Amino acid sequence: MATVSPVFFRRMPAAAARALAQPWPWPWRCAVVLALYAAYLPLSGADRLPFDAGEYWGLAATFFKPGLRFSLLHYSVMLRGYLGPLLLVPVRALCYATGWPALAGAQLMGLGWAVLLFGVAGPAAWAAATGRALHGGAWLLVVALGFAFWRGHFNYSLQDAPALTLLLLALAAGARPGWRWAVLGGLLLAAAINLRPVYVACAPGAAGWLWWHTCGLGWGPAARRWAAVAAGAALVLAPQVAINYCHFGKLTPLVLATDDGRLPIYLKQLNWGTAFQRYESSLDPAHYGGVAFADAAGARQLRAVPGSMFGSYAEYVGFVGRHPLAVAGRCARHLFNGLDVWYPTPYPSHLRPLGPGPWQLLNYAVLALGLAHILRRRPGPHAGPRGPGAGWAVLALGLPVALALPTLVECRYLLPLHLLLLTAAAEGAWSWRWWAASRWRQAVALVVLAAVLWGGWQLAAATAAQLQPGDVPAY
Repeated sequence: MATVSPVFFRRMPAAAARALAQPWPWPWRCAVVLALYAAYLPLSGADRLPFDAGEYWGLAATFFKPGLRFSLLHYSVMLRGYLGPLLLVPVRALCYATGWPALAGAQLMGLGWAVLLFGVAGPAAWAAATGRALHGGAWLLVVALGFAFWRGHFNYSLQDAPALTLLLLALAAGARPGWRWAVLGGLLLAAAINLRPVYVACAPGAAGWLWWHTCGLGWGPAARRWAAVAAGAALVLAPQVAINYCHFGKLTPLVLATDDGRLPIYLKQLNWGTAFQRYESSLDPAHYGGVAFADAAGARQLRAVPGSMFGSYAEYVGFVGRHPLAVAGRCARHLFNGLDVWYPTPYPSHLRPLGPGPWQLLNYAVLALGLAHILRRRPGPHAGPRGPGAGWAVLALGLPVALALPTLVECRYLLPLHLLLLTAAAEGAWSWRWWAASRWRQAVALVVLAAVLWGGWQLAAATAAQLQPGDVPAY
């Protein structure tokens, strides 16, 4: 409690002060998140499952053939893994039995994912990576910030939040001793990869995380833990192997991730990401379907490529070799645009004048505080997360984000990094003794913050000025 302002505590009851200064048990956390999202989702204004959300909901019916015969092998989709639609089967059946609309079923599922993410997975992974649990006050700040920036995503049957939740749970399970936790960790890790194929990039970080937590066990116990992880992963990936081989003749545990069998969707994304710097899905009648923001320099470079597109990964690698600085700068802009959350929903129904606004300024300030806390070098129990163990966890979360940066970025692709920075900001805001800093440090911090806000505002305005009519081209 010494790290929190005494003035702050004098203004609240002692019981409340004690509750905010210590970690909360997971049932309390789950109850708070459950109450918050159960009150919000029915009143959120969502009225349908559009685009990808509607596609996932529809795919849940493909496991059944006439006569209601269920089989995993009835699923025959190349683009998406089987697990996301499979998890929707129970709520779809509930909607069928009760007459509920599809949106209500998706919101019920989203409610469960919100509770798991904010009430269990996030706090557990943070504690495992840093060696300290979030105090009640810091955790409430995480929930409030997550609600402010991401609340609408839990209306829809998208896989970004579920995949992140499962990855965080996998990291938390992998940090616990015993082969049963290792089996669970492998199962959850494979599930995250099947839900969002780009999460295959988290494998090096997850493997390093497991290695870190097996150091010192000896060869035998370590080998048993690795075998348990592999067994857990096999439980999830075996059906995908069977689906790929049965329908497409491919013997692989990974999602094929192509919508037409010609170009992988990731390669298409690399094409789009070269010509455009940001994309927003939209239900606004004036921009129905989506809005894309052009990258004029990238579009010129893409037109100079034979066929005006990358037909293979080798062609893209060659392009990067010829334009390394341009590609690096493009990824940096995509990083900013992916963290620059304009809407708390993936499908805004009304696009306000595009560009920066008051919520964006709050976002920039919070992200700057989170980054400063992570990079903090000052010793103490609340220094930013550091060390090999935390580094492996950050790598597991960061590599899928890095893989998304060259593509046509949407903010939800950077959800792992954004929530990591929100959590660090919440802990930093709760634990830093701002009043104890010297005047010149306070002045420097204010100058840096002003520069961050001004720079973010300018970059967001420059991106908004590149709005293009229509959707991205098809390849």
